[in-house]
Amino acid sequence: MIGRIGQQQSILGDREAELRAAEQTLLERLLAALGQFGSDVAAGDLQRLREAIEQLSELFLIVIAGEFNSGKSSFINALLGERVLAEGVTPTTDRINILRWGEQPGQELIEDFLLLRTYPAPLLGELNIVDTPGTNAIIRRHEELTREFVPRSDLVLFVTSADRPFTESEREFLSHIREWGKKIVFIINKVDILSSADVDEVTRFVRTNGTMLLGVEPTILPVSARQALKAREADDQPLWQQSGFSAVEDYLLRTLDEEQRVRLKLLNPLGVALKIASTYRSTADERLSTLTDDVKAIENIDSQLKAYRDEMNRDFAPRLSRIELLLNETEQRGYEFFDEHVRLGRMRDLIKPSQIQEQFQREVIGNLDHEIDREVQGIIDWLIERNLRLWQEVNAYLDRRQISRHRDQLVGEVGQNFTYNRQALLTSVGTSTQQIVSTYNREAEAAQLSSDIRGTLATTAITEVGAVGLGALLVTILSAGIADLTGILLATGIAVGGFYIIPAKRRQVKREFHAKMSELRDQLARSLNRQVSAEINEAITRVTDTIAPYTRFVRLQHEQLSSARTELAAVESSLKRLRTEISGESA
Repeated sequence: MIGRIGQQQSILGDREAELRAAEQTLLERLLAALGQFGSDVAAGDLQRLREAIEQLSELFLIVIAGEFNSGKSSFINALLGERVLAEGVTPTTDRINILRWGEQPGQELIEDFLLLRTYPAPLLGELNIVDTPGTNAIIRRHEELTREFVPRSDLVLFVTSADRPFTESEREFLSHIREWGKKIVFIINKVDILSSADVDEVTRFVRTNGTMLLGVEPTILPVSARQALKAREADDQPLWQQSGFSAVEDYLLRTLDEEQRVRLKLLNPLGVALKIASTYRSTADERLSTLTDDVKAIENIDSQLKAYRDEMNRDFAPRLSRIELLLNETEQRGYEFFDEHVRLGRMRDLIKPSQIQEQFQREVIGNLDHEIDREVQGIIDWLIERNLRLWQEVNAYLDRRQISRHRDQLVGEVGQNFTYNRQALLTSVGTSTQQIVSTYNREAEAAQLSSDIRGTLATTAITEVGAVGLGALLVTILSAGIADLTGILLATGIAVGGFYIIPAKRRQVKREFHAKMSELRDQLARSLNRQVSAEINEAITRVTDTIAPYTRFVRLQHEQLSSARTELAAVESSLKRLRTEISGESA
């Protein structure tokens, strides 16, 4: 009789112990890899994986599933040989019942809808049985609990009624079980209400549909649980044979022997782990694909910023050259002025400092201040325009990225924090750039930049800026020593040595004028270069700072997901090899 199973021992051999240890290590690696997904890991997946790890050290677990009124409770009672569970035509199981061996009958509510029952049945010394609510129960919570409990099973005995075999709700539920890679045996109950020919027809129907659904031909055992229980109670051997339960006994006793149960015990947690590993590896692949586009977007912005810097430096050079040309032309006019005025024929003018200075201002300096102001203002306008265009280009690019994100939303059971955070950052960055563009004040930016440039030059020249323009400031610096460069110093010696003093003085004046102009050119070039470079750097820094939260998120997520994906792929591959090894040994 089926009770003989209780006499066997459940002891793992050395090889099985090695396989279990290897499997436990892989499952724990998988659990650690899921930590890379943070709050995006579904709580149910973590629970199932932890239960799979615990399952390795527990007794063999059989889950009895099927629609209510298919005779699940009757089947379990026949299996145990006593009426342990209530039977009826209405749903009698309102919670999941875990049946374990105990010296005395008893029950304990572990949590809502989960009841632990103990009973001194020999079969329960070898395995645990789980009685689930009907898959089509009126209370949907029952069905949800059944679906959640299936991943913990080592074997699923799916009970279908001979008068309503393979219903749509059963088909749907079996599809869920299939995803977890569970070993499924079909029990066709209530065959006593059919003729022998009808039983054969129903069996073929279940086999055909089961094979189509599961991808493999399932084991099918037609039984009458009602007859089997009566036979046990009356010790009626012919009725026992008629009930078909001898085939169940043969399956559990011979086909599903101790070695086979050990293999199933090891294979079932593998099925759970492989499904979870595959799910999150696929999720990592999808997210890495999305992040690859984000990384390219960031790299594109970086390359555009580099191109912006190179282009600005390249375009600034000719603008600075135009200012240098103005100063070179002024210097040349100065040489001509000194040649014309610092000579004996201009003796009377040389002793009139105010007059020579006025002529120098008119003939050499001329409109230099206005011309320099015009060129510098052109540089300022160019900087402001290019900075604004940079922000507009970045804003337009990010705006296009945000639109595409709505088309690329990730869907599925895995948590959506990744998608939400990424979209939120894109939206935030896009809003920031749009605000900068919309509030960009050209006049204020130009005024500030002009003040910065004049302040830089004034600091360099150790001169107060006041309210004058940059050109006026340069002319002030340039004109500061004009009195000494002309004829003031000639007054004392001109009467006695004019023939010798004047040519020497003219050469001195030219040298000092050249030195002054060179210093002025260098000061102006350094100041403008420094200020323009600072402005370019500031524009680039503002862009990078604005998109920094998004950049950090993308790079960190890419690094974490790459690491997690690599580990998940390695664990998944190892799990498959282990499954092949265990299946091969059990063949």
